[in-house]
Amino acid sequence: MSAIIEYNEDNYSSFEWHEGLAIIRFYAGWCAPCVQNFPVFEQLAEHYAQANPGIKFGKVNIDQSPILTLRYNVYGLPSTLIFRNGAIIKRIAGVKSLAEMRRIMDGIAY
Repeated sequence: MSAIIEYNEDNYSSFEWHEGLAIIRFYAGWCAPCVQNFPVFEQLAEHYAQANPGIKFGKVNIDQSPILTLRYNVYGLPSTLIFRNGAIIKRIAGVKSLAEMRRIMDGIAY
């Protein structure tokens, strides 16, 4: 399984400056949809890590990283941001099925 790294304000720069695609999920432990839907994000990470090991996956707990949450204007949970070479290319708000997430990812040239 792909390692989904937990990021916060202290270690986020390694994610932010990743060359290529990087996908990060903003969540909270108290957010039921975030917890229930996290296995979908894990499956997505596993699938694309096998297809393209250069894609980086991470997660940010909004309660532990309020500065990052404000910086990226994350207001709804879960929120997934897709970056290419440090720039946001796609925002995905709310719960999505694995099929929906794969369709979104497959629409992105990487």
